[in-house]
Amino acid sequence: MKHRLDPLFEKLGINAKNKDVYDVALTHSSFNAVSNRKHQDYERLEFLGDSVVGMVVSELCYRYHPEMQQGDLSILKSQFIRTESEAGFALSVGLGEYLRTGPSYIGNIGDNLSMLEDIFESFVGAMYLDQGKDFAYDFVYSLFEKPISHAKIEYEENPKSELQEAIQADGRETVSYRLIKEEGPSNNKVYTIGVYLMDIELGRGNGRSKKEAETAAAKDALNKRAFVEIPLEE
Repeated sequence: MKHRLDPLFEKLGINAKNKDVYDVALTHSSFNAVSNRKHQDYERLEFLGDSVVGMVVSELCYRYHPEMQQGDLSILKSQFIRTESEAGFALSVGLGEYLRTGPSYIGNIGDNLSMLEDIFESFVGAMYLDQGKDFAYDFVYSLFEKPISHAKIEYEENPKSELQEAIQADGRETVSYRLIKEEGPSNNKVYTIGVYLMDIELGRGNGRSKKEAETAAAKDALNKRAFVEIPLEE
């Protein structure tokens, strides 16, 4: 019996043992209302696939960039464990063409980068369960190897985003910014702000506005790379 995903399986060289798990990986929660089912969507598989992708990207960064220390590797990893990168792979593979949504979903799937990122990870999770870890590993490896092997660290115009992505790439939680002091008259204040992870100061910066001081603090944290020395929470 022909399955709706057979063209995709053929394209990717997948001899699917359990086609249902791929159906779930490519099903948005809005589809549950149509099928009268609950929790038959990609969210749980996304959790699994995220770990697989993270493992492969970490290894590729390590293998291809022996010149980089841990802090730089974390930043490089964050450039690939991000929405734009994974959404791009989802589009190149054609996953968006097979996503099932319900009538409550409004929008163009191809324009929803966050959703494309999610289904890329969920599809990898389904592949891991159906084909085994080696097959899923090789699939992700083949997509990321070339861009990572030629990659350089690219600092964004927004250091706060760069810092957060670098930290989350290592499985840590969000950072926080705290006002340390403010000096000067009301019309000419200078703010000093620190950025913290698990109550440990990563960096600090000064600015004429709090936003400017936060940006300076993020730059300071990226330069110091102090966050790589902080152990992951158990």
